[in-house]
Amino acid sequence: MQRLSLIAIFVLTAAINDSIAAETKQPTADFSKIQPVLENYCYGCHGYGAEEGGVVLDSLHENPQASQEAWLAVWRNLRAQTMPPADEDQPSQEERDLVGNWIQSNVFKLDPKNPDPGRVTIRRLNRDEYRYTIEDLFGYRYKVDENFPPDDTGYGFDTIGDVLSMSPLMTEKYFDAAQEIVKEVVPTDGKQDVWYKRVFFDGPPPEGEKEREEYARKILKHFSSKAFRRPVEEETLNRLVEIQKHISSLPDRNFEHGIAQAFAAILISPQFLFRAEIQPEPNNPGKVVNVDEYALASRLSYFLWSSLPDDELTKLASEGKLRENLRAQVDRMIDDPKSERFVERFVGQWLQAQDVESLSIDARRALGIRDLGDSLRVFSRTVRRAMREETEMLFEYVLKENRSAGELLTADYTFLNEPLAKFYGLEGIKDLDKSRMKKVDLPKDSKRGGILTQGTFLVVTSNPTRTSPVKRGLFILDNILGTPPPPAPPNVPALEEIRQRGKRLTMREQMELHASEALCKSCHSRMDPLGLSLEKFTYIGQYQEDDNGQPIETSGKLITGEEFSSVKELSRVLANERKVDFYRCLTEKMLTYALGRGLEYYDTPTVDIIVDDMLAKDGKLRDMIHTIVDSAPFQKRRGDGDLLSSAQ
Repeated sequence: MQRLSLIAIFVLTAAINDSIAAETKQPTADFSKIQPVLENYCYGCHGYGAEEGGVVLDSLHENPQASQEAWLAVWRNLRAQTMPPADEDQPSQEERDLVGNWIQSNVFKLDPKNPDPGRVTIRRLNRDEYRYTIEDLFGYRYKVDENFPPDDTGYGFDTIGDVLSMSPLMTEKYFDAAQEIVKEVVPTDGKQDVWYKRVFFDGPPPEGEKEREEYARKILKHFSSKAFRRPVEEETLNRLVEIQKHISSLPDRNFEHGIAQAFAAILISPQFLFRAEIQPEPNNPGKVVNVDEYALASRLSYFLWSSLPDDELTKLASEGKLRENLRAQVDRMIDDPKSERFVERFVGQWLQAQDVESLSIDARRALGIRDLGDSLRVFSRTVRRAMREETEMLFEYVLKENRSAGELLTADYTFLNEPLAKFYGLEGIKDLDKSRMKKVDLPKDSKRGGILTQGTFLVVTSNPTRTSPVKRGLFILDNILGTPPPPAPPNVPALEEIRQRGKRLTMREQMELHASEALCKSCHSRMDPLGLSLEKFTYIGQYQEDDNGQPIETSGKLITGEEFSSVKELSRVLANERKVDFYRCLTEKMLTYALGRGLEYYDTPTVDIIVDDMLAKDGKLRDMIHTIVDSAPFQKRRGDGDLLSSAQ
């Protein structure tokens, strides 16, 4: 399904907001009230004949709706304080808010009191969701990595409905998987083991034909309702019972064979393979409704468990009591061991922790070891796995203990086992196990602390044989600050080792030469100071004081003006002075993961609500998840349909 254009979405948003009762609308500021702000801080470069970067602002207000992309850029840059540049006079926060509110109300016609929930494309279960759903449904772990191709990703995640399409190959794979699964989970030899008792929960089938049919109906109703994540419709149940009866009547087939093939039909049903949400007016994009409680249960369970709702969620949904017990249920789900799936999958994709074990890295140069086998024994699979677990366990600890998200950047503790501590050079930490990870306090003078100094981040943002300040800086801009630079221009040469007069230049000197071109300077001024602050960590995550005898300079300055001398100081700046940016970025990433769609401009009021709540609660991570679950996009949706025609 193609993404809708910005203009089309705007037209829909205007139509939705026009239909809201007049008393909910707030008076909007006239352009004359924000014009002095733009004149004072923007027009010097972007008005009165000046058009730096091809941006002209002094005429945009004449037709705001025709200039939405430009106004959206203004809005984002003002919010992130990346414009005006740090060496220019800066507007006050009140002035920034005045312009932002004008753009929100007059250009995009958004009502912050009634956020647009958007809509989500019907989406197929991804590989991990399929595996965990089968595991929770039958107690059997199907090997999806061996049998299904990798899922496409969108906006950095594999939960996005628009990319989880169904190809002919996937259709065949699902048919094969269904047969393999039922062969494993439905005993057909009559042997009453644990598997048999799980499926045939009332014992062997009775003798009478009518009684057998009733038993089959009971079994199929139970499992199909769980698999479909809502009560099975009577017509569908009748068809499943007919499949069971037909198969069991064939030569050399019995009651159990019939149940197995009815289960196979369940597993290839669109009601199982796809997550869809029933709504009263599905083709009316102007109709905003709460998702029903069964859909809400599924949204919760696939967000926090990557699987179908359990019996408690389903019971509350069936009674219409899930919403009124939402906070307690979210806490229960976070405390459940199944929430480790959320930690692994969200952190694995947001911070790319899932890649650290599989990336191709030649550690010989960093270790000073010529032999490949010897280097692999030092930078081993055990060490790589521990790096991933260190990152996941830090996030999980902050989440479950409801600590501030800022600790992800500044924690004075981490999680280690003996091999990882030895690899990091942290020899003074006692009582470490060779395999089990343990929370440890870092020494006061430790160079480590927070995700930016963990092996996971340092490895996945490097090249196979050297560090990459560009990758590291870009990663921080994209995943911590949420202010990525524009794409690099075409045909930019790769950074190679540069020598001048026989002397190998330091990485900082190479980057300064690389970024000296005017075409490259604006983006590199954002990325390079961030990436160069990490140069004392090698491309395999070990600490070094110098680079082949040459001193390493790690000081820098953010484009917003904050200065730092080391990566630990940078981490403190990101967690404090720039915490609004960090909270916003984390919110946008988690909302994207949870909703299964990319965020659009009309999601800004929702993001603002969540960030404001985080600021009021010291950024506590568990509280943030509660606010996401309470948000309009998570609780509601609008209909599908032709946006343009509905708005006319």
